[in-house]
Amino acid sequence: MGKKIFLILIMWIVGISKVYAFEFSPIGFDKRIDGGQGYGEFYLDNSTNNTQRYKVKIKSTGKENDVSKYMKIYPSILTVEPKGRGVIKVYGEVPRNFQEGIYRFLLATESVPMPSLKKHGNDVNGGVSMRTNVAVEMEAYVGEVRDDIKNLNKKIIEKNGERYFQGEFINNSPRGYEIGVGFVDGDDSLIEVYSQGRLKGRGKMEVYLKIPRRSKKVIFYDYNNQVFLKDSVKL
Repeated sequence: MGKKIFLILIMWIVGISKVYAFEFSPIGFDKRIDGGQGYGEFYLDNSTNNTQRYKVKIKSTGKENDVSKYMKIYPSILTVEPKGRGVIKVYGEVPRNFQEGIYRFLLATESVPMPSLKKHGNDVNGGVSMRTNVAVEMEAYVGEVRDDIKNLNKKIIEKNGERYFQGEFINNSPRGYEIGVGFVDGDDSLIEVYSQGRLKGRGKMEVYLKIPRRSKKVIFYDYNNQVFLKDSVKL
C-alpha cells in the first residue's frame, strides 16, 4: 500500500530572498515490533544557514491497523544546527500474542518558529525564516514476514565502453522495503550501494545503474533493516 506524505511549506521572506532546503529520511520504518526488535532512526538534514527546531510526534493514522499507542519517540524537540543533521529515535513493541500482520503509524515533525536577528543599517529586526510541517505514514509488522522479492528481466548492457545493470524488482510480500542495489568485487568486498527508493508491498520497481569497474556481482539490500536480500546476480 502506498505511503502518504503531507508537506506544507510556509515561508516568510525578510530582506533578501533565500533558498531553503529540508530533507527527511528514510521514508519507511519497516521494523518488526514484537520481540524487542522495533528500533529505527530517522534523519532531518538542515542545509540552510539558520538553526532549525522541530517538534516531533507519533500520531494515529485513524485506521484499524494503527499502532501509534505502542510507539515511542526521542527527542520530542529536535534542534538542528546549520548544515547539520538531527537524529530521531523511534521504538515500538506490541503486547504478546498480538496478531501477525502489517501495521501503521504517523511520524510527524512540526517546525518551531525561531526568531533570527537581521541588521538593516543601525536597526536590528527579528524575523522567522521558515515553517515546515511533515507527516509520514510508516509501516511496521508483527510476526515473520519472509523476503519474497524477485529480480526479473535482468540484463547487462554494454554502452560506450561502460556496463549497465538493468532489472525489475517484483515484491510479492505485503511489507515494503527501502531498496539498495550494491556491487561486490572478486573478494566479496562491497564497492558501492545505491539507494533506489521505496518498493511498496505487492509493488514493482525498475532499476538501471552503471556498473562500477571491478564489480563481479550485483547484490540487493534492505536499507531499513540493514540486511542483504537473497537474490543476487553474477557479472
